[in-house]
Parts: sequence; C-alpha cells; structure tokens
Amino acid sequence: MSERPTRTMRRRLNIWLMIPFAAVFVYIIVTIFNVSVKDGKKWQALANSQQLKSTSVAASRGTIYDSNGTVLAQSATVYTVYADPKMLASQLKQKDEIVKELRDAAATEEKEEQRAEYQKRLENTLGSADTLDELVEYLSLELEVDTAEIREKLTDTSTQYIVLKKEVEKTLADKIEKKLTKLDIDGVRCDPTTKRIYPQNTLAANVLGHTDYDGNGIYGLEAYYDDYLAGVDGRIITAMANDGTEIPYRYKQSYEAQDGDNLTLNLDANIQYILEKELQAAYELNQPTDRICGIIMNPKTGAVLAMATCYSYDPNVPGRVTDESAAAELANLDENSEAYHDKALAEWSVQWKNKAISEIYNPGSVFKVIVGASALEEKVISLSDTFSCGTAITVEDTTFHCWSDVDHGAQDLPLAMLNSCNPVFVQIGQRLGAAKFDQYFSAFGFRELTGIDLPGEVNSINLMLQDYGPVELASSSFGQTNKVTPIQMITAYSACVNGGYLLTPRVVDTITDSNGNVVKKSDTVVKRQVISEDTSAEMREILKGVVEGQPDSNCYIKGYSIGGKSGTSQKLDEDPKGETYVSSYCAFAPAEDPEIIMLVMVDHPTGEKFYGSQVAAPICVNVLSDVLPYIGVYPEYTEEELAELAVSVPNVTYTDIKDAQKTITDLGLEVKVVGNGDTVISQVPASTQIERGGQVVLYTEEDFQYDMVVVPSLQGLTKEQAKQTLAEYGLNLTVLGSPDEAGALAQEDQSVEAGRSVPMGTAVEVTFATETVGSQ
Repeated sequence: MSERPTRTMRRRLNIWLMIPFAAVFVYIIVTIFNVSVKDGKKWQALANSQQLKSTSVAASRGTIYDSNGTVLAQSATVYTVYADPKMLASQLKQKDEIVKELRDAAATEEKEEQRAEYQKRLENTLGSADTLDELVEYLSLELEVDTAEIREKLTDTSTQYIVLKKEVEKTLADKIEKKLTKLDIDGVRCDPTTKRIYPQNTLAANVLGHTDYDGNGIYGLEAYYDDYLAGVDGRIITAMANDGTEIPYRYKQSYEAQDGDNLTLNLDANIQYILEKELQAAYELNQPTDRICGIIMNPKTGAVLAMATCYSYDPNVPGRVTDESAAAELANLDENSEAYHDKALAEWSVQWKNKAISEIYNPGSVFKVIVGASALEEKVISLSDTFSCGTAITVEDTTFHCWSDVDHGAQDLPLAMLNSCNPVFVQIGQRLGAAKFDQYFSAFGFRELTGIDLPGEVNSINLMLQDYGPVELASSSFGQTNKVTPIQMITAYSACVNGGYLLTPRVVDTITDSNGNVVKKSDTVVKRQVISEDTSAEMREILKGVVEGQPDSNCYIKGYSIGGKSGTSQKLDEDPKGETYVSSYCAFAPAEDPEIIMLVMVDHPTGEKFYGSQVAAPICVNVLSDVLPYIGVYPEYTEEELAELAVSVPNVTYTDIKDAQKTITDLGLEVKVVGNGDTVISQVPASTQIERGGQVVLYTEEDFQYDMVVVPSLQGLTKEQAKQTLAEYGLNLTVLGSPDEAGALAQEDQSVEAGRSVPMGTAVEVTFATETVGSQ
C-alpha cells in the first residue's frame, strides 16, 4: 500500500489551506470598501484635518446709520496676534542648526579673511534660546501681557494655534511684523479681524446695544438684527507639511467673506442728542433712584425718532460701570472675589437695560387719556356731562382722594382732564364699567407686546376682567393698579390722537446689503383702529386745552399748539405709605395734526419735587423747544406772545451808527449812543438775549470809557419787578427758568452778583422758580 497522499487528500488539504487566505482576502476587500467607500468621507476629513489648515476670515459686520446717514455703529479692522508653536519650534531649531554650521565653518576655515567673515556672521546670529528670550520680552512689553504667559503659549507645541492678544491696532501689528522680520523668525502672526466701534460713544446706547468679545450682538439692535448684521465669515485653506508647517502659497485656497447688511434707523441722532441732554440734566436735578427714560415717536407712522435711558453706558466699553457710587464700591473689592463678580453683574444688568421697553410702571394720570377716550367712544359720557369732585370719593370701604385739597366743583371731561381730578375719573370708570374698561385696555395694546424691533420688551402686569371689583376699577381709572411699559403707554396715547390707530413702533427703517441694495423696508403697521376719527379729534382738543389752560404746569411753549397730560403715580407695591412716586408726561404737537409725540418717565425722584407737572413736564418743554423747529414746525405767535418774547441782540460793531440804531430799534429795543462818531466801536450787550424794551448802549469813539453801574440784588422779585429794577440802573434782564408760573420769583443765583460794577447795558441772567403746582 502506497503512503503517498491521494488526490482527494491533496484536494482537502488545499481547501483547508485556502480558507485562511480567502478569509484574509475577503477581510482586506471589505476593509478597503469601508475605508474608501462606506467611511470614505470620514477618513478623508481626518486626513484633511492633518494635511489641511483652515483659518476663518471674519466678515465685516454691517454698519448702523441714523436717519441722516450718521454712523452710530461700525466695524474697524484690528488684528489678532497668534502663535503657531510647532512652526516656531521648527524655526528655532533651524536657528540652532545655522549657528552650528557657522561655528563649524569658522573653526575649520583656513583662510583668515573667510574665517573672520564666519565669525562676524556668528556674532550677529542668535540661537534658539536668545531668539525666544528676545521675542518673549518684546511681545510681553508691546502686548502688555505677562512674560510667563507669553513664554508658556509660545512653547506649547501641542497646538498650532494659540491667541496671544485680540483687537490689536494696525500700528502695533506692523511693529510686530517688523520685529519678526528683524529676528528672521516665523511662527507669530497678525491676522486682520474686526472690532465694533460706536463713534457717538454713549448716544443711543440702550437702543444700539453692543456685541460680545467674539463680535456677536448680545443687546439692543445688535442682538435683534444679528443675523442681518453678522454676514458670513470667509475661510482660508492651506496645505501643511508633515512637520505641521504651511506649504507655500500655491497650495492655499480662499473663500471670501460676505459682509453683513447695514441698518438705517428712523432714529435721528440730533433729536436723540437733545433728548439725552435734557434727560441727563433732569437726572442730576431730581436724582431718581430708578433712572429716567424718554421716547419720541411719529404718532402717525410709529417711527421711533429717539429713545433714551439715563443713566446709560458706553457700548465701546460695556463693562465699565457707569454709576459712580457703584464704581467706587467695586474699586474697593477684589476683582477675583465672588462679591465683585455679583456686584458687577448686577450693575451691568441695570445700565444695559432699555428702561423704555423692559420695565413697567403705574402710568398715573397720563392713563386718564385712555379712560376718557374709551368713555367718549362708547358714548357713556358726553363732553357736556358734569361730575363732582368733593376732593374725595368712597367706593365700598375705600376712599380715593383728589390730589388737590381744594374742591374742583362740577366739571365736564375737558375741565376734569385739565384739573386731573381723580374722583371724576373714578366716576367715568364706573360709567364705562369693568367689561368695557377691560375691552379697551386690551384694544389699546396693554395686554400684548408692541412688537417694537428691539429685544427685551416685557409685557404689562394687569388685572383680568374677573379681577375687577368696584375698588379695582376705581383705582385703575386714574392710572394705579395696572403696570405698563413706557413704549406701551406712548403707543396707546398715539392711538388717542392720530385718528384712533394702534401702530407697531419701529426703530429700523431700511436694511441694505454692502452694495446698497434694499434687503428689507419697514412700512407702517396698523394693528387696528381702537377709537373713531371723531373721538380722536375730541381728545386732541381736550389735551390742547390742558396745556393752554394751565401753561405753568404743562408743556406750554409760546407760539406752538401742543397737547399733553402729566402723571404722578405712587409705587404702593414698593412703599405702602405712598411716599415713593413715578413722575411722567406725554406731549404731542402740533395739537391739530400731530407730527411728533414724546413721553418722559422719571422713576422715583428724590428731590423736593415729585409731581409730573414739576419734574417731567419741564423736560418735554426743553426738548420740544429744540426739536419742533428742527423738524420744520415753527412757532406762530399771537400779538400778546410776540410782545413778551425775549430779543436776541445782534452784533452791530463797525457798522454805521444810523444803520445800527435802526437795526436795534426795529427789534423793539431802545438805543443809547455814547460819543459823536459815525461808526459803532463797541456795544453793551452783544449777541445775547434780553427782554423786549431793553436798552443797548453804543459807543462811537475810539477812546471811549464804559459808563459803569452797580448791580442790585433781585432775589425774591417777580419777572416784571426784576425787569423794572434793572432798567432803573440801565441794565438788562435775561430770563431763565419758569418766570410765567404763578408765584415765580427770582432765585439767589443771578449771573452777576449784587454790588458788582459793570458797564451800563450789561445783561443779568436771573432764574425764576416756584413751588406752586397746577396739576399732577
């Protein structure tokens, strides 16, 4: 029997031998399929991450303009200084290799001249240690970063990108580039990026908001329109060698950034400045504990012309605490302590907040406008219906007092609005009834957000229909109980005077791309008509009568037709004693056909005055005195008003004496000529305002001497008494304050102190004030 394997045995052996090879082959095929096809994108991405370097190129954030094209926010080019420690380490290694080559060459070179050349080059070439030391010291000094931190970042070879400092100006970036060239080293670079700049500093800060450190909008318009403003970042893709360094430029691919869209606002920087200036003055005068805010709108379109909160902040440095007392407190705390962190956060949350849309208050008597309009629209009262005051009214077990201790007597709606009589509006609220009151409260928009294009708007806190008992209805009828936002209040008030239409307030007018193409245009949005055109016309006339009926305590400006209403509410939820107040005023002009409406709210004034007529109304007077002529609404004076107007004295020096006399007398002023010359050499006063009928002294000879007089004390005199007293001394009166208010007297702080000798004709500024109050 043969011992050789049979053919069958060989076949079986071959099969068993083939199985492992076949399994390995199948495994290889499956692996190749998975790697190249099934998981191809995954492995390709992993390979690219090791072979390609992607660098983001920030898009330029869109610019924000006011309605006149003034830049309010824009992006400027700054630089991020960063290091590639792996590249730097490779560069430093090359430095040592060059030093070694030069040292070896100098040691082995036989020719003395060539050896000296190598030696010279060696002396001028720094090794890795010296190069790194010099670079660290330089960057630490220029970037104002701790030396140890710079060294640690430059030597961290676990990364190829680490930021040394952001927002470096171009001049410094250029200096760093020159230093790197001088050191003949790479691995530290300056990449251009953008920084948000607010050229007007604090102007409209609470409206504009600001961006975070990465350039993302986090407050105000910057946050609300972030998707439009941000743009799309670009990207630079570069290939990398196996040592982690970039391969030359020909391997680089760039994707351009798409710049953000631009915003053009309805807000006018000039009107905004006027509003902020007067709010700041009022803040300093009244020292409110919870700040001041103001809104100016077009009542026909809802366009927001100005909106401000005082105090505010500078969006260029949003982390700087504005409140001086809080800043002083923070200065005494450890910056790394929890107490410092909590205090700073609390202050930021206040100063960044837009009070006009993010805080609620009891509107007080300003809300009587809403109650009056609702009652007229429902015809539950007429303009001729009369109501009693009695200085108080009792509803169930609660007595509601009028602000005045003197009985206003029988009053119709216009007179009750003029007197701001609480008992009358309790009765009007009762006529209206809880159901209708609740219906109009909703219709005027007090239960919904206005929809203004700003983040952070909050809704009112109010009673629902089922919550209104007789007492709640009574207190709500004169602006207590329910809390609303200033933007809700001015929007509802606008509906009362614009024909009855509730509008959506709008800050942004137009959005355009970087090429000027219109991306979005904001049109007037009418939510609904709340009252009729006729009722609205009646309300305009009533509110005009309020201002003209008590000009001393309202937004009365000579030559202008203005409607308005003051409000004074008690913060009973914070102070049950009722000694904490909110003062407000809402005014519109022209009264017959309003083009502008403004609301001012002073939250808890701590000065001597607290009524809205004392605290808020003067702000409206000062603002509208400047804003109305700016928007093309000019005064139209009656003969009586014209006779009482102050006169601006023109400068007539170096003009013919006869021409000068005619110019001055035509203005209603008297002239006294000193000397026999033909030309005016000097005059007193010049380029200032004095009362009509005042005297201007003209000197006509070169060697003239002023006629001197002694200034009298004017304290405690009325305007007419002060004017007459100064005239007896040959002096003129310049009026400040509120001289036409009943009981207004000259204050102590006249511009030229009593007893001082001054040239005849000098104008003396005198402030007039009174404590008398006409309405809330």
